[in-house]
Amino acid sequence: MRGAWPRPIACAPASACATSSIGPASLDSVSETPENVALAQLLGAISDRRIRRKVQRLLQLGEEAVRSLGELDSALYLREGGEAQLQIVADAVLSHVRRLLEFLGMVAATVDASGEAVPREDDFEFSAGDSLEAERASSTRSAGTGGATEALVILTDREKTDDDKWRALAGGMDSLQYGLGSEIGEFDRRFSDALKHDRKEQAVRDLNDATTSLMDGVFAVMTTVYECFLGYAEPERMIPGHRDTLGKALAVRRAMAELRREVQELNRSIQDPESNPLVVETSYKLVVQSLVGFIDADVFYYVRSHDRKEFEHFRELLSQEGAARNRQACEGLDKYLDSLAFVSQRGVLIKHDTDLRAKIGDELERALALAEIFPDAVCEAIHEAFQKGDRLFGLNDRLDTLIHSWFSLSEEKRKDVQEAVAMARRLRELVQPAKS
Repeated sequence: MRGAWPRPIACAPASACATSSIGPASLDSVSETPENVALAQLLGAISDRRIRRKVQRLLQLGEEAVRSLGELDSALYLREGGEAQLQIVADAVLSHVRRLLEFLGMVAATVDASGEAVPREDDFEFSAGDSLEAERASSTRSAGTGGATEALVILTDREKTDDDKWRALAGGMDSLQYGLGSEIGEFDRRFSDALKHDRKEQAVRDLNDATTSLMDGVFAVMTTVYECFLGYAEPERMIPGHRDTLGKALAVRRAMAELRREVQELNRSIQDPESNPLVVETSYKLVVQSLVGFIDADVFYYVRSHDRKEFEHFRELLSQEGAARNRQACEGLDKYLDSLAFVSQRGVLIKHDTDLRAKIGDELERALALAEIFPDAVCEAIHEAFQKGDRLFGLNDRLDTLIHSWFSLSEEKRKDVQEAVAMARRLRELVQPAKS
């Protein structure tokens, strides 16, 4: 059976990514975005009109920065002469982050002047996860994505007034300002040096890495605001159509896993000398179709730039001739997709996968112990565990197969305690860490 496997957990729509033009965004268009339910919910929780305006301004600048950073691919690769105008592209893409940085400085300064908070210089970078070298991932991840909670440690206290919450938020902005400022300063230094010595490829890599890292930094700022006034944050809902590094990494891993599965299955018949020539040609066309579909999808622009070039190379190669001449190219694509399994070994995914596997294992342990006493509740808990497991899709083939099997069951089958418990035990085994 070919085709994409069921996706029971809806991801934030990617079709809206990279659609706005580079330049100042309209504040009205940002604040009045009808689908931004999270923003409306947050603003509705703030009764003080003055503070609501300041929070709205902060989130508007954050959203503008995210959308501007999301324009990098469009500006660099899709527009004529993009790579020849690196300085102009960099200035345009980072302009809104610099505006946000200035505003954070003003917010932090108001608290500094009152003497209610002492600025703190934390030496950290925001995690760029999927776009930085593996050796940087572990150190930047802990500081970047944890920046909001670790630097500020802001928890909503419902008894606090809006003014108290704003002061608590403003009192910690110096740390996030410092993190963003350090990232931009380091980028400016490296980027300027690369351009000065005509190292354009290095400049492009620096711009890609800084853009992804700064995206996480802006999400950290916005997450902090939501946590302060609502007590929780859902990054995938804060800016419809945009994901943070983890969201992008999960989307890429899923899409690559689905493409790999399709290509492997089809390539078997292409490489089999006993296959009917008509079957071989049909399989070949389906390989090309799957590859083109992956490249044309929005998730493709979350893939690292040098990997995008490899995929484009395979598309060009496979589109020129038929199966008879391109058997070797199909085998090459199959092996290349196998080699991309290292996508799960990047810091941003390692942390996510480790935590989620432990959580699923603990929940299943408790559920299975109560299977005979509360069968209905246990079946529901097992289903929720598989929904969480769906976020691990692409981690390994056995886990993918089990998750696919669960969501292929009818609702009646999922409520069959014996069936559910048997599959839950298999899931528990697969999420357990490998014994050293």
